[in-house]
Amino acid sequence: MVVDTHVHGPHFLPQPFRAAYRFALRRTMPAEDTFGDVKAGGVHLAVATAVGDPVVTRWFRGSAWDAVRFQLDQIVGEVAAAGGRVVTDATGARAAASEGGGPALLLGVEGLDAIGDQLDRLDELHERGVRLAIPVHMRDNQLGTTALPWQQYAGPVPMRRRAQGLTELGREVVGRLRALGIVIDVSHADPVTTSSILDLGDGPVIASHTGARACDDFARYLTDEQVLGIAATGGVVGLWPYLRGRHGIRDRADFQRHARHLAGLVGASHLCIGTDMNGVPGVMAGYEGERDFPRLIGALVEARFTGAEVEGIAGENFLRVFEAVQHQANS
Repeated sequence: MVVDTHVHGPHFLPQPFRAAYRFALRRTMPAEDTFGDVKAGGVHLAVATAVGDPVVTRWFRGSAWDAVRFQLDQIVGEVAAAGGRVVTDATGARAAASEGGGPALLLGVEGLDAIGDQLDRLDELHERGVRLAIPVHMRDNQLGTTALPWQQYAGPVPMRRRAQGLTELGREVVGRLRALGIVIDVSHADPVTTSSILDLGDGPVIASHTGARACDDFARYLTDEQVLGIAATGGVVGLWPYLRGRHGIRDRADFQRHARHLAGLVGASHLCIGTDMNGVPGVMAGYEGERDFPRLIGALVEARFTGAEVEGIAGENFLRVFEAVQHQANS
C-alpha cells in the first residue's frame, strides 16, 4: 500500500484566481496534477483536502462553509472521473488497492476556520466522509495559532497575533474529532498549539507534510521535541518534498537527510510521505509531481532503509494510525 498523506485536487481554487496564483508562481510551481496522476504515480490512497482557511474560501461565492462543501463535492466528482472512489476506512482503502482501477481518496479539511463555533459541523463533515482534519492552516483562527502565516510566504507584511496556543473551543474540537474517528493533523500549527494538542493525549496525532527543524531552521518544520511528542502518541511525521527560496528540501540527498534524522529520533515506523500535490509553490530537484512518487520511495531504498521500513513509510505506518484512531472512536 502506497499512501500520499496530503494532496489537493487540481481545482481547489476557483477561476480566475487559480490561474493568477499559478501565473504569479510560474517560475517554481510544478505542473497541475490530477487524480489520474495519483494513480500513475503508483499511489493507492491519497488524503485529499479541502481548504477551510479564508486564504482559499474568500475566492468562492457564498459563505466559507459553502466553499468547503463545494470543494469536497468537487473532489468526489474528480476522483470518480478518474475511475477512483472515496473510502472512509483502512479496509476500504485496501480493498480499492487490491481491485485496481482508479485511486482511492480519504477526504480531509485543511483549516477548520469555516466551522466557526458550530461543533455540529464536524458531524456533517464526518457524514460527508471526512476522516482527517488540520485545525489551523495559514492564519490564526478560532481554534489555535499557525506556525507560518500566509503573509510570511508573500513577504514581510505586519501582522497582529493574539496569544498563541489552542483555545477552549479548539480543545472542544479536538475532543469531538477524536470521538468521531477523524485523524488530527498538526501540520501548520505553531509549537504552542501543537504542544497543547499533544498534551490532551488520548490517541495518535500526525503531521502529514513537514520536515526536521534540525536539518533546516524553517518555521513549518518540527523540532526534535515535537517529533518525539508526536511519536509518543503513536503518530507519524510526513516527509514533504517542498522547496521555496531558502527553505525546504533541495534534492534527493536532502530528502534522505531529513528521513534519516527523523528515523534516528523515533524510528522509521513513525514516518510517512505527504507531497502537498497542487498546494505548493515549489518542489525539490528531481521531483516534478505526483508521477514521480516512486522516486521518493527509491530515495528511501537508496538511503538503506530496510524493505519493511520502506513499506511502512510508503503507506503502512499511516494506515496503522488511521486504524487506531477509528478503533478508539468505535470502542
